[in-house]
Amino acid sequence: MRTRTSDDIRAEFIEFWQARGSQLQSSSSLIPHNDPTVLLTTAGMQQFVPYFLGRERPPHTRYVSVQKCFRTSDIEEVGDRSHLTFFEMLGNFSLGDYFKAEVIPWALEFSTRHMGLEQERLWITIHDSDDEANELWLKAGIPQERIKRFGDEHNWWGPPGKTGPCGPNSELYYEQGRGFGCGFPEDPPDCDCGRLEFWNLVFMQYNQDEHGVRTLLPQKNVDTGMGIERAGVVAFGLESIYDTDLFQPIIRAAERIAKVKYGSDWDADYALRVLADHARATTFLVLDGVIPGNGGREYVLRRIARRAIRYGRRLGIERSFLADLVDAVVERMGPHYPELQTEARRIKHVLGDEEELFDRTLQAGSAQIERLMSEARARGDHRISGERAFDLYQTYGFPVELTEEMLREQGLELDREGYEAALEAERERARARSRFHRAEDAAAGIGVTGGSLTVIPPTEFLAWTDTQSQAKVLDITPEGARARLILEASPFYPEGGGQVGDTGWIRTPGGVFVVEDTRFDGADHILHYGRIAEGEVHVGELARAEVDAPRRDRARRHHTATHLLHRALKDVLGEGTSQQGSYVGPDQLRFDFNYPRAVDREQIREVTSIINDRSMDDLPVRWEIVPMQQARQMGAIMMFDEKYGDQVRVVSIGEYSRELCGGTHTHHSGELGTVLIASESGIGSGKRRITAYAGQAALTYLNQRLQLLETLTQRVGAGTPDELESRIDTVLAEMETLRRELERRQQQQAHEAAGKLASHARRVADINVVAAAVENATQDDLKRLVDAVREDLGSGVVVLGSVQDGRVPIVVGVTRDLTSRVHAGNLVKAIARAAGGGGGGNRPDFATGSGTQPAQLGAALQHAYAVVEEALQTR
Repeated sequence: MRTRTSDDIRAEFIEFWQARGSQLQSSSSLIPHNDPTVLLTTAGMQQFVPYFLGRERPPHTRYVSVQKCFRTSDIEEVGDRSHLTFFEMLGNFSLGDYFKAEVIPWALEFSTRHMGLEQERLWITIHDSDDEANELWLKAGIPQERIKRFGDEHNWWGPPGKTGPCGPNSELYYEQGRGFGCGFPEDPPDCDCGRLEFWNLVFMQYNQDEHGVRTLLPQKNVDTGMGIERAGVVAFGLESIYDTDLFQPIIRAAERIAKVKYGSDWDADYALRVLADHARATTFLVLDGVIPGNGGREYVLRRIARRAIRYGRRLGIERSFLADLVDAVVERMGPHYPELQTEARRIKHVLGDEEELFDRTLQAGSAQIERLMSEARARGDHRISGERAFDLYQTYGFPVELTEEMLREQGLELDREGYEAALEAERERARARSRFHRAEDAAAGIGVTGGSLTVIPPTEFLAWTDTQSQAKVLDITPEGARARLILEASPFYPEGGGQVGDTGWIRTPGGVFVVEDTRFDGADHILHYGRIAEGEVHVGELARAEVDAPRRDRARRHHTATHLLHRALKDVLGEGTSQQGSYVGPDQLRFDFNYPRAVDREQIREVTSIINDRSMDDLPVRWEIVPMQQARQMGAIMMFDEKYGDQVRVVSIGEYSRELCGGTHTHHSGELGTVLIASESGIGSGKRRITAYAGQAALTYLNQRLQLLETLTQRVGAGTPDELESRIDTVLAEMETLRRELERRQQQQAHEAAGKLASHARRVADINVVAAAVENATQDDLKRLVDAVREDLGSGVVVLGSVQDGRVPIVVGVTRDLTSRVHAGNLVKAIARAAGGGGGGNRPDFATGSGTQPAQLGAALQHAYAVVEEALQTR
């Protein structure tokens, strides 16, 4: 009988949900499409976000997918038995169709009948507010003692970025047995009961905004995710994801290259697991169009590629090896991702170049790190200068995370704040250089060209007048998994002036090119970025270009609203208020402007009233190309840091607003509908930002706020929204009473604790000294307690320490009558050093420090008496 594999789980999962009416959706790219809130695709639900939010109508209401995912949060832990960067998420999705009552028993059915798991070994977690899920699991046959409730920290999923869909979830755990690592929330970290989470059922009901406010989505949805790697662990009774057939072929390839045997040595096993994960991760990142670089997702690729190279060298691999591992990944994953096989050569070329580049600097850079560590040890210091680490990055290309990892291996740490400060200083210098060179290039008439663009005729710009046109294809160039296409004429608006680039379709007799973004190259070419969705597209063919007109309409409403907002801000705040930046998209507008303080509510109301009055006036929106001098005479608003030509485009909204602009606009202000200002906030010294919505986006925003009002009304127990304010006043009064009572009790407890500590003071020479450990106290807790003990002592020295999340906070207090004899800053420095840390300060009466070795806290506190005695003798 053939042994079951991860591929069987994959196939059975797809078949299971297809049998229940789900449409198979292919995996989206690791580069999120039109989603600036996340760097990479981290979850299977991301490509369905527009459907969850109700912004787009889905073709189907049920889907199943196997999604490529990448998470950067655990890169430095990859190498142990459980952490990954790249993984595949098995997911099924309901878009306003089935919900908890259907998906819970279905999930149990697939887990037991198809994965072969024993129901008696399943454990379930649910959100502590989810009584419905609790009842459904009971009905399905899971006993109450194996259903556990937790709060948002464990049983609330999402959003995947800062904003987006989210909701309570229910997780399935499988009890593998003693000796397996435990991931169950309520168990201690060293538990070995083996309850491993393998499936997450998310009941996607809310949208979270940038302020953390959650509002109900238009419909109830289901989003489940089961990592196929973990599914293999529980289904086949394995100890680690790296023991699955998804990784073993790649590990065996790494074994052959390194000439070591997996399972014979922990350090070698760790390195082989790093190579296996990072080989998959780098292969798929490059497949989807990422190339190594120094920013964003390009930096992620560079970071893990160089981490893999370093661990390869630790295994004794002296030659280039990443390309060989790519072959192993392609062999294992190619049947599911055929594009791997066609793109393998390019992937190996990209990673081979990166390996060659880093190999030349690894030896020199490692020597510099060794020198830094030796110097630190000689000083008796456990921290490495952030500025020196930045020099290492700038000179040798060492990712700072790799430097930190190498330091941790030697018991040292990096001054990360110093590193970030040095990095920001260099960025500012680079920005200054960039501004200088752009001005030079413009003066010399230099444009941004490259490759064949210098010989391609300029694109005729049609976006101000058309959303469809016919034009010849002049160029199509592959760029990773996507392509760049140029037409002789284009109705697509290229990103610029704050407005996002258009999307849509370019259709030829033999194929369809889906335009996912449009940009301008600075040399008169409009660049359409996207992919060939059907057939083939060739240079020279006559194509029909079609802009996604509804999306364009939403964007141009926001652009016209931006002009009204700019003029209204000048009217209300003064003519000195001017635009500092903007985002104009189909979803919203953001407007940055200079103003020294927050705009008050009355001013916001006045600005909003002006904009909506002008909208209801239904003013004509016109544009014309005029000489710059005429534009000045017309009083057109212009950006002082922009460079304009002799001829400029002036957009007028009636007689109210005139502004230089190259974007697309409505024909009348009445097309805006309602305009709502959602927020006003500071974004830097003297700079503010307004976020606003127009048209349908404003109605959506308003409905979300009304839903929030209804939700809050129910949650605080008010009968109607009209009673909400009164009910909130009552709740706040009750909370204040409880707060005062809690504060009184805490003061009483602190006084009692201080009295007990003071009663154990030890006499050192002629003064009282208290040195004690306090269980699970933060540094702020210790500060308050030190003050209370000093007050009880009247005269003396107080040293208190604790252990918090692996750190050892230490606080020293000296009563004022003794500061001429004992200095708190000097004391804490010596005491913290005994716990592997440091501290200090200039205050003689109060100082803080911290250690890195919790086991040494007791010895450090005992050392305190000797330190005080020594201080007294030297005075």
